[in-house]
Amino acid sequence: MNNERNTPPEHRLRWTQADFEFAASLKGAIDASEAPASLYRPIRWVRSSGAGAAALLAVALGAWSFMSFVYPPVLVREALVHEHREATLRGDFQPDKRPILDAMGMRPGTALPGLLQLQRPCDIDGRVAYHLTTFMEKGGGMVTILAFEQPVPDARAGQHGSWMGRHWRFADLPPGRTVLLLADNARVLNETERLLRAG
Repeated sequence: MNNERNTPPEHRLRWTQADFEFAASLKGAIDASEAPASLYRPIRWVRSSGAGAAALLAVALGAWSFMSFVYPPVLVREALVHEHREATLRGDFQPDKRPILDAMGMRPGTALPGLLQLQRPCDIDGRVAYHLTTFMEKGGGMVTILAFEQPVPDARAGQHGSWMGRHWRFADLPPGRTVLLLADNARVLNETERLLRAG
């Protein structure tokens, strides 16, 4: 079988009838069916739909765990921002201590714990809170006490955690009291909570 384009001019030949018949027989001789599976490129497991679904599930579970167990509640985040803004503020802006003592569930006339640095009423996330910054020598550091005038339903007594190097805890006090403690270490939170219970 010859091809005119590939044949030099001096040897160019024309197809005969036999050539055409032979070409026609070859055209129908092989049925182009499905290629064997061995010729296909295998799909890597990392590109499979199962692996994609597993990765998506892992991301969803990780986000849920982060929001549930690591990321602090809204009230705590607002309190941390508020504390940071008033970090250098010092003084007694609450001459009448009765509202503070009532908010913490302490008896009238009870001495407030530690060496007080700041006392003032504040607004945290739309709620009135009494802000106390005090130094606890036994606990080993400064602690911020935020005693809310009204109980916060979402705050669970004993709930605690840490965020950006700051430890926080809702003091386990009698029902109807919401007191949030903030400090650089958990030990000073324990000591402050002990003193609040004793009062």
